[in-house]
Amino acid sequence: MVINYKKLNPNGFYLLKYLNDETIRFIILYGGSSSGKSYSVAQTILIQTLQDGENNLVMRKVGASILKTIYEDYKVAAAGLGISHLFKFQQNTIKCLVNGAKIDFSGLDDPEKIKGISNYKRVQLEEWSEFEHPDFKQLRKRLRGKKGQQIICTFNPISESHWIKKEFIDKDKWHDVPMTVTIAGKELPKELTKVKSVKKNAPRQILNLRTKQIEEQAPNTVIIQSTYLNNFWVVGSPDGTYGFYDEQCVADFEYDRVHDPDYYNVYALGEWGVIRTGSEFFGSFNRGKHSGEHKYIPDLPIHISVDNNVLPYISVSYWQVDFTTGIKVWQFHETCAENPNNTVKKSSKLVAKYLKDIRYSDKVYLHGDASTKVANSIDDEKRSWMDLFIDTLQKEGFEIEDKVGNKNPSVAMTGEFINAIFDCTVPGIEIYIDESCSVSIEDYMSVQKDANGAILKTKVKNKTTLQTYEEHGHLSDTFRYVVVDLCSEQYIEFSNRRKRNLYACNGTINFFNPDTECKYTKKILYVMPNVNGKFVLIQAFRCGNKWHVVDVVFMDTTSTEDIRSSILSHESDSCVIECTDAYFPFDAYFPFIRELRSSTNKEIRVMKEFPDVDKRIAATSDYVKNSILFSASKVESDTEYVAFMNNLMDYNKDSETKEASAVLSGLVQFVVKLGLN
Repeated sequence: MVINYKKLNPNGFYLLKYLNDETIRFIILYGGSSSGKSYSVAQTILIQTLQDGENNLVMRKVGASILKTIYEDYKVAAAGLGISHLFKFQQNTIKCLVNGAKIDFSGLDDPEKIKGISNYKRVQLEEWSEFEHPDFKQLRKRLRGKKGQQIICTFNPISESHWIKKEFIDKDKWHDVPMTVTIAGKELPKELTKVKSVKKNAPRQILNLRTKQIEEQAPNTVIIQSTYLNNFWVVGSPDGTYGFYDEQCVADFEYDRVHDPDYYNVYALGEWGVIRTGSEFFGSFNRGKHSGEHKYIPDLPIHISVDNNVLPYISVSYWQVDFTTGIKVWQFHETCAENPNNTVKKSSKLVAKYLKDIRYSDKVYLHGDASTKVANSIDDEKRSWMDLFIDTLQKEGFEIEDKVGNKNPSVAMTGEFINAIFDCTVPGIEIYIDESCSVSIEDYMSVQKDANGAILKTKVKNKTTLQTYEEHGHLSDTFRYVVVDLCSEQYIEFSNRRKRNLYACNGTINFFNPDTECKYTKKILYVMPNVNGKFVLIQAFRCGNKWHVVDVVFMDTTSTEDIRSSILSHESDSCVIECTDAYFPFDAYFPFIRELRSSTNKEIRVMKEFPDVDKRIAATSDYVKNSILFSASKVESDTEYVAFMNNLMDYNKDSETKEASAVLSGLVQFVVKLGLN
């Protein structure tokens, strides 16, 4: 069959080359979107099916998606090559009318579908990153019985912790191979075959079970990395005579290059990375700006920071600090002690081995989670996890200075502090991460922030072991511990300044002691159903000449049922509802209030929303400082109360963070107006 080279991209030329190389077992195509990976595979498998009459299997993890995706690519590819008439397109099957060979399409949502694949010459795994590692291991083993059988995989790299990188790519050695393709004895022009890179794995020494001789196995895997710049149907052919220059597509990629470099790095350039969502805990960490070459300096002491969660690994980060001019802190190494090394003794021995490998012999400063110092039943002496960790390092010959505190610092506050350093708003402090700390960098870029500003540790389940664990956040914890310890004075100053806002009296927010018996003389609920989309309720009790904010409701809802149930569930003498006519129009508002009044003995009052809330907040702030006390116990245990307090402390008249301040100022206005103060 004669193929017009003007129908193919660079990916297609390499596929034709390696699909006909019986030494190659795995062909991996990865890179950016719009680089023509899937379409090129469809083109070349159609061509190979016509030429050799062998059966092929195309798989995605979820079968329901296959007809609208890769199956359509095959139909379009056949039409583009002008060979549609040589195939019969049926549901989940394409049959070659020339030789009877077929291309089957299947999902792997049913593990039983892995069986019975030995009659296929080639298996294509579309969106390889969707497959689990056990899926791939089974496929490798079951594709057997034919000479030159191959597995072709296409995907976009995203997470650097993905099993493809950890278990397949990182466990082999790779070398670049020339970007040359010869067709019919003629080498194609280099501009037609240029991709980002072509690599092969290193030869292996294997034992021939029949001859009992050690033989060298030739490289069996080729990796082709490409970008949209290698797709002639995005940027046009080099000579401008074929393909298509998609101006809008190119402009879109260029926009991401300038405005969202992380996204561009993954989806345009096809590099391993992390896509930012905007809700990251370390939102100000910029990989390009804050990571690079920041190596170990022998003349400076080493600080290590430890988190003892065993899954997915025990986390250890290695740091140094230079106080010569300001404070420069950098991470230069990481240890992720996975199974079977995720025990206290084995992980500490890994740390000792690394320190010996770099010939470090000075004192080691140890930072970490305060909970690791709690006594347990690991041994007869009931030593803590940290005691055992230190003991092991000492037996390995290292002097240890324990810097682990008795109480962990606030998660939310430490996150704000580190972000402020990255934003250069804390004078004199710099933080950098060495580019070799890839797992740490991914963690710092991936870990999300919860509604209260703390780390959101999302749980995942291991498909093989069925164990549930928190995937991200443990290395981020080690990051927080060591930075706060090394910059303790600046952290205290920052946190005090953070609390020293509109409502702080003498530098701090005032709290009442929930353990003391209080005689309350007046109980009020103050409600604003819709402040910037939030429903906010304050339950305030008068104690002497002070008001105690004993509870709050702070939630995203517009449900009148939520409002009604919250009001009815909170004890009070009277309830004030401040709202706009738009929120409760007369025909809706009156039945709601009437029903509410009939359901409770509380006095129900309705007020129109104050027209200038910033003016009211300013006028009532002194009263808040002097006469409003908050619940210390609620701050420790109640997520809505914490969110309310964070919102309150974040207030400034130029921001949108006004919900808590608005309702608190309404309460104060009400009690002052009625002489309840």
